[in-house]
Amino acid sequence: MRIAPLLKSAVKAPVLAIVSAIFGLVLSALLLLTNIAVHEMSGLDEGQVSQLVQSIARYLPVVFGLGGFAAAFLADVPLSAVFGTARWASPAEMKTLGNDGLLIGRDATTGKLLRYDGPAHLLTMAPTRTGKGVGTIIPNLLTSDRSVICIDPKGENARITGRARAQFGPVHVLDPFGVTGKHSAAYNPLDQLDPDSLDIADDASSLADAIVFDEPGMAGDAHCNEEAKALISGLILKIVVGEPPGRRSLATLRDYLTLAPERFASLLADMQDSDAANGLIARAANRHLGKSEREAAGVLSSAQRHTHFLDSPRMMRVLDESYFSFADLKRHNATVFLVLPPDRLSTYSRWLRLLITQSLADIAREPAATGRPVLYLLDEFAVLGHLAQVESAMGLMAGYGVQLWPILQDIHQLRATYGRRAGTFLSNAGVLQVFGVNDLETAELIS
Repeated sequence: MRIAPLLKSAVKAPVLAIVSAIFGLVLSALLLLTNIAVHEMSGLDEGQVSQLVQSIARYLPVVFGLGGFAAAFLADVPLSAVFGTARWASPAEMKTLGNDGLLIGRDATTGKLLRYDGPAHLLTMAPTRTGKGVGTIIPNLLTSDRSVICIDPKGENARITGRARAQFGPVHVLDPFGVTGKHSAAYNPLDQLDPDSLDIADDASSLADAIVFDEPGMAGDAHCNEEAKALISGLILKIVVGEPPGRRSLATLRDYLTLAPERFASLLADMQDSDAANGLIARAANRHLGKSEREAAGVLSSAQRHTHFLDSPRMMRVLDESYFSFADLKRHNATVFLVLPPDRLSTYSRWLRLLITQSLADIAREPAATGRPVLYLLDEFAVLGHLAQVESAMGLMAGYGVQLWPILQDIHQLRATYGRRAGTFLSNAGVLQVFGVNDLETAELIS
């Protein structure tokens, strides 16, 4: 039921009821006067008024008042909207859906598979154990002849569909914790950073933004977080520009941040003397050294906290080299599974953020291809936290060879992560798919 129209009508209805009642009262008076005049002209007793006219005149203001009150509600809240305006698609509308594209459901009457072949993004809301895997994710992985990047929390999608995906192109399973039992591929985000590019500062900043974030409900020091991003961005530039190929990885970033105090000070001094990357490396060092001792310690501590996940040997194994380039997914079909077990999602979500961020940047810059857009099946989307690149992609990148399909449990997760910007996802979704609604807010959204 829509609340806003009800509130609007609650204000208008009493006013309209009073106006209508006054109008009814005037009509009653005219009716009585007319009746008296007719009686006098007919020679009847003076002032004689029929009982019928008296009854009509007595209730006319009440009838008009109630009519005005009801009219106000019907004007703003049509009866069809009281219990929602959603409806099942008609047979004619079903026929407009083609036989190609992404599988989004099945016609309960005919059994025909319903597919979406448009360019817009998709959005799924499905609580746990409602069939999103067997009903949406796996069928599309088995049948979609296009490049796919899939977040696979349990590794089931890679195990079940890996062989079928290989028929469409190369399959890369990044599985740091060995959930699938398959040999894990690897991807180093720093491999794609070109020290001579005019975009090097933006690229380093995007990676720093992916690394530094606080999960919903965990509020870190906003100032220290922002300064930690600046420090990490500067250190990434230092690694890309100054380190040999074997050291150009996030492992080196962690090494930098955990140096002994005197060695870290020496590193910053070296950065101050660098004129590489248009002076950005020196600027990052100057920015940190210009802080008070207490503030600088807080910033360094924040940077260390956000890079703690890089201490994992398993994580570093999938970040030390690149088996593929995300830009390749736009040139020809390939599949990338990002496998992270549910009990590790919170701890290592930054790894997912890094790869999603880098992949969007690489694919967006690759010249437009003639094939289908790269599909992002983003299961457990909320664990990524707020990603500016994803938000921008949802609004701008439907025509850049990218098609996002975030999968959440309910509307609350989306609003908790993106706040007022959650509307960007809803308004840009060509398909909103919902499973097993069990909360009022999501039910109101789809009704």
